Formats: sequence, structure tokens, C-alpha cells
Amino acid sequence: MAIFRTVFDNFLHLRRNGYFLDAVEDFKRYGGTSMNIVNFPEYIYPPKRHYEEIYKETITVAGRVSHAGINTVITLGPYPLDYFFFRSSGDDPVASMKAGIDMAAELIRDGMADAMGEIGFPHFPVDGDVYGDSGKILEYALDVCNDYDIPLILHTEDMSSDGYAKIENIIKRHYRTDRVMKHHANSVDLEYPGHILKSLVASRNNVRAALESGKDFLLETDYTDQKEKPGKVIPVYSVPKRCEMIKNSCENYIEVFHRIFEEIPYRFYRKEFFNL
Repeated sequence: MAIFRTVFDNFLHLRRNGYFLDAVEDFKRYGGTSMNIVNFPEYIYPPKRHYEEIYKETITVAGRVSHAGINTVITLGPYPLDYFFFRSSGDDPVASMKAGIDMAAELIRDGMADAMGEIGFPHFPVDGDVYGDSGKILEYALDVCNDYDIPLILHTEDMSSDGYAKIENIIKRHYRTDRVMKHHANSVDLEYPGHILKSLVASRNNVRAALESGKDFLLETDYTDQKEKPGKVIPVYSVPKRCEMIKNSCENYIEVFHRIFEEIPYRFYRKEFFNL
């Protein structure tokens, strides 16, 4: 049962061949009201149609979720590991992913989606060429988002303070740091200086540390909706379940809920359903 009017999972994937609407019902049952649905990196389409098909599927999924009574944000964009898909297919990864960025931007400008992501670097060590090309792709995405004032969600490895500083320097050359978010962040990230918004995986430890920090943050599950990996990264109902924990931990829990589920998301995504 909801204990606040808006309970927002800032980042998850849903798939029609996953738990899909059953997962949505679980989310609702625990009090969830809104979610950011991000395209899932499946490599089942021909390379030339990869982004066209995967974006179309994500928009279709989000439409079904909206019909089920959940407010949705839609995030579209090349996933860093797409690089290896295009390279193995004999296509130019940089050109292919830049085309995917352009296609996502057009859909966002047309009102079919809301944010660009998840853009950035692989979350495991790669050789210098891949890392360098990933940087070029990120810079291109930042330029496109700057042209159209599109919010951008980063995918990176876990970063130190130096790593965040390096990313912020890249962003500042191409866009505004207040329009960029790091997803799948950890609570320690809130200790680092800088202006990139952090979206924390909604584990109990992360939530406790985030509340103690007094910093701005959002909460996500990074749920992947894979039947062969149920509950990865954490279960779909985790964000609404953390609400009870926040209520029991904070006398000002209503203020906290308003901040992380309405004020900050509205500032970043500018979706009217947050503007309560």
C-alpha cells in the first residue's frame, strides 16, 4: 500500500518476454506509482535495424505499462556494450552508435521519449581503443543533448572521486552537469565533489547512507526483467519497500519523499506528473 502519492523507480528495464506486467503489478502492490523504463540491450535484430526496433519495443512496453496505471518516463539510447555487437557484425561501432543517438534524440524531440541513456563506458576493463571510442560516443551524445536540452543518463564503471572529476570535465566541455545523471551509483559516490546527480541502487545500506549524507539522490532498482535472472539487479518492488524504511528512519519522511520522488525528478525530466 502506498505511503506517499509518488513513488518513483528511476531506472529499470521491462521486457515482454520477461515478467513484464506481472512485475508491474508487484511494483504497484508495494506502492510504486511511476518508473523510468530504459531500453534493454538485446541483440536479436539485424544491426542496421537494431535501434529502430529496440526503441520501438521500449515505447510499446512503456505504453502497456502506462495503460496498467503507472506513470512512465522513457529513456532511449545506445548501451556501451553495443560497441561489441556492431564490431562483431562488421559495422563501424562509432558511426552506428552515433546514428542510434540521433534516432533517440529525434524520438525525444517528438515527445515519444524523455531522456537519453544509458550512454558512456563499459563497466569492465577494455582496451584503449574501445575506451577512446566510447569517449567519442559520449561526447557526441552530450553535444546532441546540448542542442536539444535533453537529460542524459550515464553508464560507467564504479568511479572514484578522480573518475567523477574526469567525467565532469568532459561534460563541461559539451553540456551542463545539472542535465547529466550517473545511474547505478553507490552511496560512497555522494561523498565526491561535483554536480552530477546520482541515482543509487535502492539497497538498504545505500538508502541509509544517502539519508545521512543530506545530498540529492534518486533511487533505482536497475531491474533487468530476465526470467533466467529473477530479481537482478534487485527486485522490482525494492524502491517502494524502501519507503517504509525511510518513514521509520526520518521524522521528515514526507519532505524526503517529496524531494526524491517529485522535486528532483521533475527538475531533471520535466514530466508534469512529478510537479505536484
